[in-house]
Amino acid sequence: MKKLTLKDIAKALNLSVPTISKALSDSHEINKDTKEKIVAYAQQHNYQHNALARSLKTGKTNIIGVIVSTISNSFFSEILEGIEESSLFQHYNIIIMQSRESPDIEKKCIDILYSKGVDGILISPVSHDANLTYLQQLHNSSCPIVIFDRINYGLDTFKIGIDNKKAAKKATEELISRNYRNILHITGLSNGVTNERLAGFQDALKINKITFQESNLLRCDLSHIQVVEDEILNKLDELKNQHKSPDAIFTATDLLTNRTIGLLAQQKIKIPEEIALIGFSNTNYAFSFNPPLTCISQPAKKIGKLAFEKMIEILEFRLKKREVVYETITLDADIIIRESI
Repeated sequence: MKKLTLKDIAKALNLSVPTISKALSDSHEINKDTKEKIVAYAQQHNYQHNALARSLKTGKTNIIGVIVSTISNSFFSEILEGIEESSLFQHYNIIIMQSRESPDIEKKCIDILYSKGVDGILISPVSHDANLTYLQQLHNSSCPIVIFDRINYGLDTFKIGIDNKKAAKKATEELISRNYRNILHITGLSNGVTNERLAGFQDALKINKITFQESNLLRCDLSHIQVVEDEILNKLDELKNQHKSPDAIFTATDLLTNRTIGLLAQQKIKIPEEIALIGFSNTNYAFSFNPPLTCISQPAKKIGKLAFEKMIEILEFRLKKREVVYETITLDADIIIRESI
């Protein structure tokens, strides 16, 4: 079968070749209706861009790099879905890499993406200052950076996430309103997100005149799953032996929520009769857990879409040599009440 060319599309739609080329490059010079008509025809007839020729001509690869901690996390999977959907519409390709919560691995990911000539990098940083100087240098030169999820990162750019303190405070208050007062908070090692969620947890306790106990805080190293499970079990045993077993648990990440509900079932601890559970979770299966899980659900897909859109905005503004006014966009998280509290 003969490969479709720009000339073929132009002839079929009675338009000029430059118009077709500009439309398929998402040029602002072509109006929306014409652009959509051309893109639809090209997709219908399986038109393929000559990516190499285009990159040599424009200096762009139309590739965006994305760095997350792990793609197995359902929250990040949803974010990636939002990024991928937006990238398809804009004719960009995506390279996804995993930092595994390691600053050193994150640095290698950045190196690889930069060596591939990506037009920009979307990243959920390992911590509030991991590789900050390096990313600052890239952002100020030819490779813009957009931050998502962990938005306390000290880089002047677009940042998209949720108000973590507000969401955690709301979740804790939900437990307290149901007369749970001895609440164990399970979270990750100290970073911007976990610190904000801990602050929200502590605020809710303080407002309700409940003393915060250090023994009711467990920080886990999320880069080692087996260690996480051991730490949770050890903490539950420790509190039980001290006759301080919690009446509720609030988990601060998807991974911790999913592991905790599994461990409680394994230990034959009834939810919510013996211990109530609420946690951050974006898994589509939260309703099918036994019992169905009450969770804080983040608008992950929207975060991904916005992160990609803001990257395109930076690229377009830089192309036109216009100044970009950066902002931090905070979205609301929802508490979905089910039967675990």
